[in-house]
Amino acid sequence: MKSVKEVSMITGVTEQNIRYYEKKGLLSPERNRKNSYREYSDRDIDRLKMILLFRKLDMPLAEIKKLLEGDVTLDKAMEDQIRRLKSEKEKLDDALEFCGTIRESRLADLDVDACLERMREKEKAGSVFAKIAEDYTAVVKSEMVRTFSFMPDVPCGTPREFTDELLKYADQENLDIIITKEGMSPHFLMNGIEYRAYRTSGRFGITIHCEMIHPEDYIPEGMSEKKYRIYRTLSFVGIPVLIFFTANFWVFREAFKSWEGLLMVLIAIILYTSEIYFVYYCYGKNFKG
Repeated sequence: MKSVKEVSMITGVTEQNIRYYEKKGLLSPERNRKNSYREYSDRDIDRLKMILLFRKLDMPLAEIKKLLEGDVTLDKAMEDQIRRLKSEKEKLDDALEFCGTIRESRLADLDVDACLERMREKEKAGSVFAKIAEDYTAVVKSEMVRTFSFMPDVPCGTPREFTDELLKYADQENLDIIITKEGMSPHFLMNGIEYRAYRTSGRFGITIHCEMIHPEDYIPEGMSEKKYRIYRTLSFVGIPVLIFFTANFWVFREAFKSWEGLLMVLIAIILYTSEIYFVYYCYGKNFKG
């Protein structure tokens, strides 16, 4: 077993990046029971070298994680990465083309407006919508890791029962878990990510909610915190409301003709959104944070 400093010297990966990969759930080294220091096995080092290899191929961390955990085959991962790299190559080719065009001009004669217009036309060819869809998908996937919930087999009335149910859940889902603090609000490491848990009681019984202690560390790579919050709000409120309006378009068309109708529509939206939140909550979806 080796320390993080030794692993850094062996692999050439900085200690900061190693800890970052742990926060992302790509590494989950064991902890020394006496001092809680991380200890890395030869298997951890080999895994880190694989991460380094695929990062040098510019593969996103989320895709590397799926590959290492067996959620996707090497062939499929390479196929997807080739597609991403080809897309980037097309962007670079366009940039090279513009560079060649501009190079033949003098600065004083450069038609900046014409160049910008050509660039905008290329961007309108679908890249904007593709980026929106990609970002939204990344946010949905991160939410599944950021918070999760499940219904235990027992009421979890004692710290021991709480711990046992967490261990049982991890075993059923084939996840690595280390309980770092027992109690009625226990802390634990799940696949290298720090979580805290608490329980609530609802119409369907007891639900255990688990949330990341540092959710700010799990914003999708390359996405700003502001954009992440916008997409989260959209997924919680915007999409359900959009579905509601679409399904009842013909009814609302008549309601919009009077203020009484508009008031009824507003009340219906509020009730519908509240019910969406309540149903998700009862089934274990945690909206905190």
